[in-house]
Amino acid sequence: MSDSAIDGAMFKSKPPGPLRLEVGAMGDIAFSAVVRKVAQHPPFLGYSLGLMVDVLMGQLIHGANLMAIRDGRLVAYGGWLRVGRQQAEAWRRGEIPIPAPDWAKGDAVILTVFIADNPADLPALIRGILHVCADLPIYRMRAFLDGRPDKKRPPILGRRQGALSGS
Repeated sequence: MSDSAIDGAMFKSKPPGPLRLEVGAMGDIAFSAVVRKVAQHPPFLGYSLGLMVDVLMGQLIHGANLMAIRDGRLVAYGGWLRVGRQQAEAWRRGEIPIPAPDWAKGDAVILTVFIADNPADLPALIRGILHVCADLPIYRMRAFLDGRPDKKRPPILGRRQGALSGS
């Protein structure tokens, strides 16, 4: 714990609480928290609001997301699209742009948003996404902020991780 002096008094800062993972549902509070959080992180920082709104709303409406919450604040978010496996493979090979979601019949996942305020929360978010997407191939792309080209990764298979809990 760190000490800080305010008007001559010493206060102990409270250590951060535990990380809670949960699938977000569409609602005004969840939607505004997700839009605000995602918009704070590159590369989404420069995206059009219209583009982000449709994608994030779809993820919330269809339960295709995982929120990490600490002390009542959204601190990390992962969101994905459900798509056909063949389309996901064609996307990974660079043959087609990211496919439109098939929320009802999609047998694969493309992770489209993956952000955290603190990188230490990323392993818990990854485990949670693997759990929620159990038995589905999860496709993802690494976006670099230093000018290197984006890199699409081979899929990993989602698998049960036990209860959704953070660090």
